[in-house]
Amino acid sequence: MDLLKFIYSNVLSATTPTGVFDVLMAADKFEVASCMRYCSLLLQNLLMTTESALLYLDLPSNKLMADDVQLLTNAAKKFLAAHFMDITNFQEEVFSLPLLGIEVVLSSDDLQVASEDAVYDIALKNLRKVIMCNDFDPELASKLVIEALFYKEEAPNWQRSIAAEAENALHHCYVQRAYKYRPVKALHFEMPRQQCIIYLDLK
Repeated sequence: MDLLKFIYSNVLSATTPTGVFDVLMAADKFEVASCMRYCSLLLQNLLMTTESALLYLDLPSNKLMADDVQLLTNAAKKFLAAHFMDITNFQEEVFSLPLLGIEVVLSSDDLQVASEDAVYDIALKNLRKVIMCNDFDPELASKLVIEALFYKEEAPNWQRSIAAEAENALHHCYVQRAYKYRPVKALHFEMPRQQCIIYLDLK
């Protein structure tokens, strides 16, 4: 009914995120692009919650083809990343999110953590969920988890080398993110004698 009203009067009765989202789904089903655009812009301006952001993230792929709907998905990602920025204080809440929401939070460059180690330790607690979920092929999930674990065990110089290769290959699994606090850098030398030099970024 709301969709028909919009088609004939360019006005939408629905005002709640759920109501507007239902109209968006109907507009997509019947390919009413102007209504999809209107609903998407309206949803971006309405108060977003974790629940509504997850709803927008879960739009089927055909809806993401529309630029305006992609903007809504991007807004949902920004909301979740900002909401869970201090991930150390929201671990339980983050783990209760669907896998897509967890991915958005963990891949954010704005996490307030001292180093990648903090994110890694938090992610370790969630690896079982990644392996057991039905979102990935079990063989692929196991391969990615094992690959990540082996990467973490490499010496720092090998980690930098692997990250550089990944960046050159446009594969960003191992690229360091920006941090609020820069991690300590340690250089190990074998010659002329065994020693280790520690660098601290005091900025």
